[in-house]
Amino acid sequence: MKAIIVAIVLAVGGWWYFIGGRTITPEQVNAFYREYEAATLNREPEKLCALIADEYSSEAVVRAPGLARPRVDILNKQQTCESLRQTFEAWEELGNRMGGMLHLDSKYSLKDIQIAPNRKQATVEVQSTLEIGGSLMSMRTKSHDTLIRRNGKVLLLRSEGTGTISAGG
Repeated sequence: MKAIIVAIVLAVGGWWYFIGGRTITPEQVNAFYREYEAATLNREPEKLCALIADEYSSEAVVRAPGLARPRVDILNKQQTCESLRQTFEAWEELGNRMGGMLHLDSKYSLKDIQIAPNRKQATVEVQSTLEIGGSLMSMRTKSHDTLIRRNGKVLLLRSEGTGTISAGG
């Protein structure tokens, strides 16, 4: 009897690890972006990092005031997380210098969600805007993201896109 129970537990665990905990749905994709936006607005870089797969990679063409040409950023998870920490620290410092916390306002739109036939990854076309300090600074992005699901958690695996940073307005 004990062997039967162990076999059932192993079968269920194996199903969850290889199938149930790895398939992704459009609803889970939408929930991922809601969670990502909430962590951004709550200024929680560690929560953002927890939403990124260990083997994450990104490539972004960035346009910003003061850059003669667009800059190409190619980052892994560690570099992305460090950049997020530094960005949030800089915003906090800027807010302190201005006499308070900088207001963040976020809007995003999922233009297209494609679930792979095996349901193990999703490719998402995303447009987003992040306003920092009202009209102080604006970041607009367009990206194609690849999401996966591991052990029941949706993670960002790859992102390719463009970003424009503008000041004042």
